[in-house]
Amino acid sequence: MQKKSIEKLSILQVRAIIFDLDGTLIDSYQAHVESFLRALSRFGLTIENKEIHRRFGKPAKQIIKEILPENQHRHIDEIVRYKRLEFIETSKNMQVFDGVETLLKHLKDKGFRTCLATSADRPSVIRVLNKFDLENYFDMVISSNDVKEAKPNPEMFIQASKRLEVEPKNCLVIGDSPFDVIAAKKAKMNVIIVDNNPFQKTEILSHKVPIVSNINQLTNFF
Repeated sequence: MQKKSIEKLSILQVRAIIFDLDGTLIDSYQAHVESFLRALSRFGLTIENKEIHRRFGKPAKQIIKEILPENQHRHIDEIVRYKRLEFIETSKNMQVFDGVETLLKHLKDKGFRTCLATSADRPSVIRVLNKFDLENYFDMVISSNDVKEAKPNPEMFIQASKRLEVEPKNCLVIGDSPFDVIAAKKAKMNVIIVDNNPFQKTEILSHKVPIVSNINQLTNFF
């Protein structure tokens, strides 16, 4: 972490932790890329992986809308549906990042409120949580299905604050993408980035927020 940011964060009365899912707790980058590519190929469409990489953290529908030319937008809903189906297959080899369960258990033992706030759709989120037995570590889950605007819009984090009954200044967001940073700042929350994301590093660094090299480093912070 950046030293000055640690000093500022250490004096905060953090009461609630809001986690991102993909890329933060779960190593799912490749699974998502592959599911996008497979879904697009059904329509004879191809894209470079980097077009997906630089949009990690946004909902699938938004990513596809931004990637496809306007004359292909009529296929968006179908592509999203196929992407979700393909993800069931491509997600079989996903893994939880080292230290995730230890951190979540530690936070529960310490009495922190916890929320999972992710741009993924709810069925995919529940499937992943069940797969890794993580569902009981969160007081609530907010998915893209629960908001009008997903990250980088702050709606998801603002809703988490209200439902947890914790003021934004007492909430800490832990994520991996610049969209987590932007949404957290707009929600007037502090944020820590886990350095799992090699695809958006330049943009993340430009925000000058605290960064940890892996999630294991966070256990001693709380």
